[in-house]
This record gives sequence, structure tokens and C-alpha cells, in this order.
Amino acid sequence: MKFIKTKGLIIKKVDFGEGDRIITVFSENFGKIDLLVRGIRKSKKRDQSSVDLLTLSNFTFYKKGDNFILNTIDSIDFFYDLKKDIEKLEIVSYILSIINEIVLPGERKKEFFQRIEKALYFIIKSDNYNNFIMVLKMMNWIIKNEGYRINISGEKYFSISESVITDFGNDKVIPLKRDLFEVLANVEKKVSDEKRVELSTLIDAIILYEKYINYHLDTKLNLKKHLFGGYSC
Repeated sequence: MKFIKTKGLIIKKVDFGEGDRIITVFSENFGKIDLLVRGIRKSKKRDQSSVDLLTLSNFTFYKKGDNFILNTIDSIDFFYDLKKDIEKLEIVSYILSIINEIVLPGERKKEFFQRIEKALYFIIKSDNYNNFIMVLKMMNWIIKNEGYRINISGEKYFSISESVITDFGNDKVIPLKRDLFEVLANVEKKVSDEKRVELSTLIDAIILYEKYINYHLDTKLNLKKHLFGGYSC
């Protein structure tokens, strides 16, 4: 029996039977994989926490038939600081949805995994405003990493299908307010305190990127489903 080891983050779980669970792990070396955990719901609470959502661990597993079976798990971080803060949890929940939508089973995305790991620790120590900036920059990175580029030839309209910000409007483009254009045009630059825009504008920018990614990658990202704090978007 060959044992496989990797670091990974639990991004989804499904309980079934009397005590079993399938966990979806975004792993550093093997992309997104499903692991069968036998009898875990009959174990003590500490063991159950190890296979709960948003737990970073070192996993050892093996293949049996068509299934990957968890053998051992060595938890690195349970991210309790994120789980007990509703504003941070909203952002993390959205990031987990991005992983689930963007990463295909078995698709290796080591750099993306490392970015996600850094992002979680960034969220812990940062305020809500900077966390939304981080999400926006992450989505910009995803767009480029998937081989797309948003060209800028104007500043009034965003054409998702044509991947361009332009001054020429039609019924297929999205009008841009000045502040929103500035955010999109300078997304790769460091934001100074003097140039801060409203949080609602950042969220609008994220939603535009979300629409772009959904259109070009056939995903179903939906930030609104993850925001419980009453943000207008």
C-alpha cells in the first residue's frame, strides 16, 4: 500500500452514513482532492475538529479502488481567530468558494495554494478594508494566471466579453464611476491612505471581477451570498 503525503486546507465536507465524512482538500501538491474519513463522527471532539472546514493540516492518505482514504492527519492551524470573527469569516467563506469554483479535481495549483495560505494569515492580522483589497488583488491575479488580460483604452465602460475598459458604450457594457475606474486601473499598485476609496467601491470592483471570471471561466462566484454584514452591493 502506497501512502501519499501533502499539506492541504479543508474547503468542503459532506457527512454520510453513521459516522463517515468526505472532506474536500485543496492540497499543495495534488490540487483539489476528496478524502474519505471513516468513523470520524464517532470520534472525540478534538479529532472531529481536525477534519472540519478551514483547517490546515498535513494529510497522509492512500488509494483504494476509486477512493482516496485518509490514514493520518497532523493539524497545523484551526484558524479559530478567523472562525470567531464574522467579518473575517465572510471573506474567508468567499475565498473558499473561489477555490471550489476555480480549481478542478486533481489540477495542481501550487502557487495558488501558497497564495491562499498567506492570504489566511493576512486576513487574521488585517482590517476589513485591507482584506477586501487583498481579495480584489487575488482575483486580478486569477484573471491573469488563467491567461486573460483586461485592456484599458478608456475609463467610462467595462466590456466583459471584449476584456476592455473603453470610452465607447453600447447595451453590452457596464458603466464605470470615476472611483471604480481608478480602483480597476490601479489594482496592482499599493493603495496609500490618502487614496482610499469607499469600501462599497472596493466591493463593486470585486463584483465586476467576479462577473468577468464567471463569464470567461464558466464559474458561479457570488460575493453577495457570503456577506452578512449589511454591505450594499
